[in-house]
Amino acid sequence: MTGDGKAGGVAGGGQVVAVAGDGQVRAMAGGGQVRAVTGCGQASALTDGAQAPAPTGCGQAPSVTDGPQAPAPTGCGQAPSVTDGAQVPALANGAEPSPPTDGGADTPYALAAYARRHLLRLAPAVGDHPMAEELEADVRSWATGHGLSGPGDDGLERRRIGRLVGRCMPGAPFGVARLVARHLAWVFHFDDTVAEHADRLAAHQAWDPPAVLRSGRLPAGAPACAHFTSLISLREDIVAAGGTGLLPLLADGLRRYAESCAREAPWRASGTPPTLAEYLAQRVHTSGGHPMYLHLLAPGMPSGHAPLTAPLTGLAELAFLIGALANDLLGHAAEQRQGDPVNAVTVLAHEYGLPAPEAYRAALVLHAGHQHRFDAACAGLLADAALSEAQRRFVHAVMGWVAGSAAAVEPYWHHLLATHPTRETG
Repeated sequence: MTGDGKAGGVAGGGQVVAVAGDGQVRAMAGGGQVRAVTGCGQASALTDGAQAPAPTGCGQAPSVTDGPQAPAPTGCGQAPSVTDGAQVPALANGAEPSPPTDGGADTPYALAAYARRHLLRLAPAVGDHPMAEELEADVRSWATGHGLSGPGDDGLERRRIGRLVGRCMPGAPFGVARLVARHLAWVFHFDDTVAEHADRLAAHQAWDPPAVLRSGRLPAGAPACAHFTSLISLREDIVAAGGTGLLPLLADGLRRYAESCAREAPWRASGTPPTLAEYLAQRVHTSGGHPMYLHLLAPGMPSGHAPLTAPLTGLAELAFLIGALANDLLGHAAEQRQGDPVNAVTVLAHEYGLPAPEAYRAALVLHAGHQHRFDAACAGLLADAALSEAQRRFVHAVMGWVAGSAAAVEPYWHHLLATHPTRETG
C-alpha cells in the first residue's frame, strides 16, 4: 500500500469512510457500545530486546522503492456465527496476578497490567473452536516442519496461534481455521526475523514474496529460504481448499504489509517517531492481519471472485488497526528497552509532549476510540437493508475476529510475567 493508508471510519449514517489522503483518521459520529477489543494478527513480537536471527538462505538486495496504489482487494466470503459463553482464559493457575507493589502506578509493569484490565473489560465472552487443541498442534507442527521455528525460538509458545485462531473463528470449518493459523505463523515469523530489519526486508522484497504467493514459483535466482518455501507450501494448501480466487487479495495484503514495514525503517534508523497520522496509516498494514481474509473460504461467504465493497474492506482494516494498537500497548515495555520509536505510545509522547505514562494512557483511549468506531460501523452495516446475507456473514466474521482475539492478551501477559518477574521494568 502507498503512504495514504486506508482504514474504515464511520459517518453518522453508519457508512465506512476511508482515511484521508494524509493518513489522518477521521472522527466518527453515531452511537454504539464499546465492547470488543483486539484485532487478530498482531505482528509485533513482545521480545526481550535480543537481536532477531537472520533468515537462512536469503541474500542482501538494494532497497525497494514504493510503487503505485494497489487495486482494491478482490474476493468475498461468508462467516459462521460466533458463539458466546466461554470466558477469556484465566492465568495458568486460575488466579489473577497480584497487583504490583513496587514502583507505583507508572512502572511499565503496572501500565501493562492496566492495559490488560482495559482490554479484557471491553472483551465480550466468546466461544472456542471445538478443535482448538488440534489447531494448536497443527500450526506448531507445520511451522516447525517448514523451518519457521527451531531450538530457542519461543514464538509459537508465546503466541499460541492455534488457540488464538480458535477464539477468533469458533464456528469456522477446521480446514479454514487451519489455513488462517498457518498464514499467521508465517507472518509472525517474518515479522520477528525480517520485517524490522531494513537490510533483511530489502533482500526479501527484491524477490517479491507477493508474486511468490500468487504464482507458487520462485523467481530465477531467488534463494530457497524457509520463508519462500513455506509460502509456496501455504499457497498449495490454499489452492487445494478452493482458494485460488483469494490469492490476489492475500498477495495484496502481503505487499501492503511489507511496504508499510519498509516505510517504518527511516523512523527506526533516525530514532525519531512519525506523526500520529503517518503511524496509523502504516499500522493498519504492519499489523499483519490480512490472513483473516481466508475466512472467505467458509461456506456462505461472498463469492471469492467478486471484490469486497469499500465499506467491508474498511471494516476489516479497522479491525487490523484495533489489534495493532492493543499489541502496541502490551509490547511497549520491550520496544522501549530496545529504543524502538515505532509504537503508538512513543508516537503520542513525541507528538503531544507527554510523559511516557500519560502517553500510555492516551494510547488506551485511542484504542477504545477505534473500538467504538468499529462497533458503530458494524451496527451501521448490519442495519443496511441492501446488505446481502453473504456480506452480513462477513461482517459477523470480522466482529468475531476482533472479539475473539482478546485471548491474545493472555499469552503476552504470561510472557511479561515470566520474563520480568520483579515487575519493576515491565
